[in-house]
Amino acid sequence: MKYIKRISVLLLAAFCMVAGMQVVQADEDTRVTFTNEENKTPDLFITKHVESADDRYEVPKDVAFKFVLKLNGKLANKEQYRVFNENGDEVFNHSDGVISSNTTNKIPFMTDRNGNFTLYGGYTAKFEYVGNGASYEISELPQENFQQVSPAAGTSAVGTIKPDGARVEFVNLYVPYVEKKTTDLVVTKHIAYPQGYVYDKETSFDFTLKLEGKPYANEIYTIKNSATGEELKEARTDANGKFSLQGGQSAIFKEVKADVDYEAVEEIANGWRVLGDVKQSGATQAPVTAIQYTNAIASFGVNKTMSDKSASDKDFKFLLSDHTKKAWSNAEYYLYDSVSGKREDQITHKTDANGYFTLKANQTAMFLGIEPGTIYNVQEIAEAGYIQKTPISSGGYENKVVGDNVEIVPFVNEPMKEEGTLSVTKLIENTTGEIPMDDIKFTFVLSRKNGEAYEVVQNANYIIPMGDAESTYKTNEAGEFQLKGNQTAIFKELKQGETYKVEEKQTNVEYTIKTEAQEEVLEKNIQFLYTNEYTPKAIDLYLKKANREKEGIAGAKFTLYRDKELTNAIASYESETEEKCMIENVRAGTYYLKETQSPKGYRLLEGAIKIEITREEGTGKLLVKINEKEYGQSEGNEQIQIETKKVGENDELHMVVYNDKNFWIPITGGTGMYVLIGIAMIGSIGALVALRKKVKMVK
Repeated sequence: MKYIKRISVLLLAAFCMVAGMQVVQADEDTRVTFTNEENKTPDLFITKHVESADDRYEVPKDVAFKFVLKLNGKLANKEQYRVFNENGDEVFNHSDGVISSNTTNKIPFMTDRNGNFTLYGGYTAKFEYVGNGASYEISELPQENFQQVSPAAGTSAVGTIKPDGARVEFVNLYVPYVEKKTTDLVVTKHIAYPQGYVYDKETSFDFTLKLEGKPYANEIYTIKNSATGEELKEARTDANGKFSLQGGQSAIFKEVKADVDYEAVEEIANGWRVLGDVKQSGATQAPVTAIQYTNAIASFGVNKTMSDKSASDKDFKFLLSDHTKKAWSNAEYYLYDSVSGKREDQITHKTDANGYFTLKANQTAMFLGIEPGTIYNVQEIAEAGYIQKTPISSGGYENKVVGDNVEIVPFVNEPMKEEGTLSVTKLIENTTGEIPMDDIKFTFVLSRKNGEAYEVVQNANYIIPMGDAESTYKTNEAGEFQLKGNQTAIFKELKQGETYKVEEKQTNVEYTIKTEAQEEVLEKNIQFLYTNEYTPKAIDLYLKKANREKEGIAGAKFTLYRDKELTNAIASYESETEEKCMIENVRAGTYYLKETQSPKGYRLLEGAIKIEITREEGTGKLLVKINEKEYGQSEGNEQIQIETKKVGENDELHMVVYNDKNFWIPITGGTGMYVLIGIAMIGSIGALVALRKKVKMVK
């Protein structure tokens, strides 16, 4: 027993020793966030509609459709919601499982821990107070005898909550089954377009149909408008069973044999992508065999509105960039009126050489022809006199992914209405087609005229709006305050009739100040706009794989990512020799380095290494954090070396990543603690074995 106690003490000491090595970080600067008005956070409405594929058969009323809800990327665990029937009357959940308008003994509707909830046809779920700027994703689970029509081809509904909320509709087609010898075979062509928008071009799509393995040749079919049911014309398949449809049309083949094999194949149309399979097959069934095809041409949309729904002739500027944060030039889009849902012209618009495009209030840019899986970023350039309500990030929407479901990303602004304010807005213009990847702050000085001279304004309160909330700060003793790119500082408590001056300080070599100091008498409002030109200084990242003897080892593969989820890969390399490998032309910003293959005989590095690259204010020297540990211009550090070169030369960051054959130790970070604990435990177990042997020898 006494040896067990000794080992326990050893383990405890080892744990304390390792725990004592952890770095304690200070909190960020204190800030106060508050809401200007009462709680008006918007709601999310989800409505379920069901239509019958055959008007002779009614849709069953007792079928509950199952959904999964995610909010801000996470399953909506135990979220309460209210339910309304097709007449708009609220219904309630009861302890016996009955849903009715009876208000006694009611219990709340609530998602389960996995975000699941149910709705009947014609019912609407209302999730209250979801929040402006929150993202949502809603998926419907498959149901026998029902085909999801909208969102298209069984895709999920995705979007962002605006200040006035969000509404999503799920539409299913009920396909009844009866015992009959013949059936109507219906092939329907859908165009996947965001709800509320109209695709008005006429495009033909070609299909071939086979029954029992043979072309369904020279057979008559009726073309109908699938929305209205109006019969348009009759046509006939050719000798190969080929026929054509336009979007929103159905081909109805009458008196087709039931319970025989069919095969329908769509030919790929230029510029379009098919959602789902181009080949669909199965057995025909009575009274109707419904075959749905959905094509998409749109990739995503950017919508501009004002919070009060007003229209305006003012142009608001937007910036589109790709996954590497480079300006996306010549990206094609259609221009829509978002109120009517119709195109404003028949022109195919394009972003300019620097990735910019403009929208007026109540307009939408619908981008076309971008492949699913493509990552994009889009932000609105801040406008003096306006507050961005949605999204809540001044950086806009980052690392968005084009999917089969066409997402509309909303930008909502609100004019500054309060008088007696001084606002300062910070803009950044890219000069090389590359967008800033870092999130630095720019420093300004606020001063007030006193006689013929200016004196700095100390401890002046200012706010930075973020969606529906505001963060409040104070100028320091030197009258300084800070802003990030695309942010606005608003001073509300300055004296009317006084002359104020704002001047930006040069703090970063990559950002050239274009705006001189500005001064003005505060009468009602002052709106200052400051612009910097961004000219990045490139960095070469050198990586070396080494063992504990500090010898280089070959065969490692690494990938460099822009996001911690490791979805946005921007560079990769394989160590083919024992020398250092280089990833060229990296810019200041945050990256995640993941080893995807270790050298033969060595253990794979667990997790990803977080690399934060910034520049020192004024000097422009590189500052680097590796897994939150800071490194400066180092001399003799065997793992991290930083070299800031002169103008015109790439700076350099040298990193050595060590591997062991039996275990690994990362260059830094919290994960290493568990490895060291493991080492301590192994050592302690060894000590126990040695003690036991010693006891035996004594005996």
